[in-house]
Amino acid sequence: MPVSPIEFRYGRGEVKNIFAEESRFRYLLMVERAIAQAESEFKVIPRDAYESIATAIDSGNVSLNRMKEIENETRHDIAALVKAISEQCPENGDYVHFGATSNDVDDSATALQIKDFLSYLEDDLLGFQETLASLVLRYKNTPMLGRTHGQHASPITFGLKLSVYLTEMNRNIERLLQSRKRIIAGKLSGPVGTGASLGPDFLKIQERAMEILGISADVPANQVVDRDRYIEFLSLINLIATLLEKIGTEIRNLQRPEIGEISEYFDTSRQIGSSSMPSKVNPINSENVVSLARFIRSLIISEYEAAVTWHERDLTNSASERFVIPYACILTDHILTKMTSVLETLKVDDKRMLDNLLSDDFTLSEEYVTVLTSLGIPRQTAHELVRSSAMYANARRISLTQAILKNRDVPRDVIARLPKIDDPTKFVGHSRELCDLALKDWIRTKSALTEGKKGGKIQR
Repeated sequence: MPVSPIEFRYGRGEVKNIFAEESRFRYLLMVERAIAQAESEFKVIPRDAYESIATAIDSGNVSLNRMKEIENETRHDIAALVKAISEQCPENGDYVHFGATSNDVDDSATALQIKDFLSYLEDDLLGFQETLASLVLRYKNTPMLGRTHGQHASPITFGLKLSVYLTEMNRNIERLLQSRKRIIAGKLSGPVGTGASLGPDFLKIQERAMEILGISADVPANQVVDRDRYIEFLSLINLIATLLEKIGTEIRNLQRPEIGEISEYFDTSRQIGSSSMPSKVNPINSENVVSLARFIRSLIISEYEAAVTWHERDLTNSASERFVIPYACILTDHILTKMTSVLETLKVDDKRMLDNLLSDDFTLSEEYVTVLTSLGIPRQTAHELVRSSAMYANARRISLTQAILKNRDVPRDVIARLPKIDDPTKFVGHSRELCDLALKDWIRTKSALTEGKKGGKIQR
């Protein structure tokens, strides 16, 4: 009976499959096979023992059900795995798991899961970048209100707002490329990390086993792969989740009826916004992203705790990580693909953006300071003149321009030379240029990620 919503509500099947029980079992078998192969190449175990182990694993006769039957008796999952494999190659069963400890297999299998997940994540990031970049290009000249502290500020363009998100994701991709080798690491160094049972070629055997699996070796390690690697991975996940929450929060705010500048797609033919108020059109997808992003970020706290164990290790990390890594991966993929879909179908009301901008000439205050300074008034003096005029205008419900013209503290010769300032769309500064820089950076990081995939670094 499904209990967790991740089983029936959230996540794509192909990503969830990476962390499914049957898949985890296959990853464990892959590690045991690689261990045997590496050991045979360095003559730690006979070649025919490796071939027997490989045949047993490749045949599909080593079953998860049998492993679970044995575990019910032994109360040890990896010991049960070893016995299940050994049963299928009885003449060479004593060589299964030779010189290895449970976490050599467990942690290397986790590295394989993360590796396969990153393949999907990188595809997700490329798709997200593409969608966001297309919006930046489309709206880089579309003026709108800037807002700070929830209040009207100087004009920007919608493209500039989006370009900030794009460059942040570009940096996240750089972080991923830089950290990939550190994140995806396994080990084959035995119960306290010395590799004592593997003989003089221990380091070469470990390196070879990890090479077969396509992951890095954690050197040196104790009984477990050091959890700073998982914490770095979850930190990257959290940065992605945080960005998605920022975007979701902005969409929710700009969809408020009193602003109404953008909105999520809503199927007006059949979608229901509220069970009690039929008129409601709610930004439910963005809200879902925000909610899950907060949960995803909380998972790292458990991993910080898991990083601290007694001596060469204990079991305090084991249970929590059965939740942390799968949930973080599955839900991050879920919210990333969901936000990409939201952006692909985003409704942008550029007329409402312009109307909101033109409705408030207080957005010209920065421009007035700049112009007054250019006309010879010291900058701080100009700031105070515009500030006092704004307070006067606000109290009397007149425009900022009217208040400045009425302000007797503004020299009359300056008033005479003051140009007409009434079009905030002309005070968007270098918004277009900044958008172009973000797009250029997108092309660079997109190319780096794409080349990494072509180079065979990513395998499913």
